Amino acid sequence: MKKNFELQQQIEQVNNLEILKSTLFALLEKIDSLEQRLGVVGGKSENKENITTIVAEKRERLERIRHGLTEMNERMGRPYVVSAELQAVKEVLDILAESGDCNSVILEGEPGTGKTQWAYSEVGQELQEGNDVVLIHIRVKDTMRAQDLLYSIDDVRRLSDAQAQAQVPEEIRNEAAVWKQKIIGGEINSTTDEGYKAFKAKMEAVVELGETAKDLDYINYVDLGPLGEAIHQSGKGKKVYLVIDEIEKGREELMTGILDEIENLTFTIGETGTVIKGDKKNLRIVITTNTEDSDKIPPSFRRRSLYHYVNYPSRADLAQIVELNFPGIQKELLNYAVSVFYQYHENSEVQKKPSTPELLSWVRVLIKEYGGGIPEDVPHREILLKYKEDQALDIGKINVEAQEQVEKQEGELPHFVYKALQGENVYHICNDINSQDRQEQYKEFYAALQNAGVNYVTPHFEEEYDNRQEEYVQKCTRSFQIIIPGVEFLGDGYYVIPEDKIDLVEKVIDTKTEVLPAGQKFTSVTEKSKNLTKGKIEVGGYEYDAYMAKDSRIVINKPYK
Repeated sequence: MKKNFELQQQIEQVNNLEILKSTLFALLEKIDSLEQRLGVVGGKSENKENITTIVAEKRERLERIRHGLTEMNERMGRPYVVSAELQAVKEVLDILAESGDCNSVILEGEPGTGKTQWAYSEVGQELQEGNDVVLIHIRVKDTMRAQDLLYSIDDVRRLSDAQAQAQVPEEIRNEAAVWKQKIIGGEINSTTDEGYKAFKAKMEAVVELGETAKDLDYINYVDLGPLGEAIHQSGKGKKVYLVIDEIEKGREELMTGILDEIENLTFTIGETGTVIKGDKKNLRIVITTNTEDSDKIPPSFRRRSLYHYVNYPSRADLAQIVELNFPGIQKELLNYAVSVFYQYHENSEVQKKPSTPELLSWVRVLIKEYGGGIPEDVPHREILLKYKEDQALDIGKINVEAQEQVEKQEGELPHFVYKALQGENVYHICNDINSQDRQEQYKEFYAALQNAGVNYVTPHFEEEYDNRQEEYVQKCTRSFQIIIPGVEFLGDGYYVIPEDKIDLVEKVIDTKTEVLPAGQKFTSVTEKSKNLTKGKIEVGGYEYDAYMAKDSRIVINKPYK
């Protein structure tokens, strides 16, 4: 017990990554000893048929814990690039959790966009800052039950203890029979014989033990599941990140059960009557779902959570991710790897798109084999592509571009233009909402959003020294952002807003993006490339900035109302 207590103390005092790592390794050693103990219990049991299933279940659980601890140890320190949009969602989640309004967020996106890794990076950052924080990870399976996620009874240990206690009374009875014969036969004096006194004290202790633990109190054999542990730890005052990964894989009753528990944050252990209560302010719930299966999430989950779609990283962001993971990578190899990866990722003929973890694994092999050199073809396609037909695809000539060219290509087709060409309703929010001088005039707008239950982030300003003006000025370091289910933030003030949501923000909209048919004439051209022509166009007597796509359609921003 002393060893377990010391380990528990160490876990509770984790405040940096190095201590965390040593704690995780200690836990892994503890798992090894528990597995050995399972083997001993299984071997000693007289009723092996009854215990075989229990031992197998415990071994499987220990293996899941081992895998989780090993992954946590590796993921905590893994570099992660947090987008401005996702950072804004984090800030809103903190604000709403503190007020008790909402403490969960659904992150949707294709595999490899970093949905799960984001939670790990947030916990790693908070540990570095000395905060008391815990991460608990649930990988949803279709066989799971909500009850199992709350708690279970350690039947192995309870059976082992029951066997041990059952042996003691039998030994005491045999010894008592011997002493009884000695007393009856006059061999000893029961009031003075030291041996009998010692036996009597032992017998009284056994009787007392039987009175206090004759039913093997269940409270000593309760194992909290991941959901139960998250609720318990939050109730103790710890900040907890609970990651529910790929929730769409669970059955509907599992999702409903999880929703009930995270809404109430209170459950009772039936065998003991113990009530476990959590604290919504201390719990952050990150629910991830892959885009192709996100429709399986019940509407009730969406109503009670924030929602954010995680876009796949741009080429520039992906290059940054690779550089963070491999700081010494040669620029030429970096650009080669990103270019090849994106040609596969954006190819509609590829059955299974490669994801970011696969890119990083591929780059690790390329660095080891080629150093800073560039392969002539695409080696080790088996890392990126998981179908024979995909590996046989010809992706054309490999373009090795300088980083500035990659960024330029990334900017050739602005995100809002791309969305408009896809038929989305794209709007722009006026820039002066991010001006400190104009905040007074937007107070009513903020209040209206709050009354409507809309989540948003207000602008944040910090004082910085302006070398040109030679004085301190207030700079906007965080822009206004609105977070509504179904509304997609595109950056630079642009949003995709469905028609049924437009009334919430129309007071601050200044332009709507429109797509004009082919055949329009530019009055001037400022930039031209294979994919895009940029310049000025006249419509109804007014001149607009215009973007022409490859199919000759033109995108402009017209004043809203």
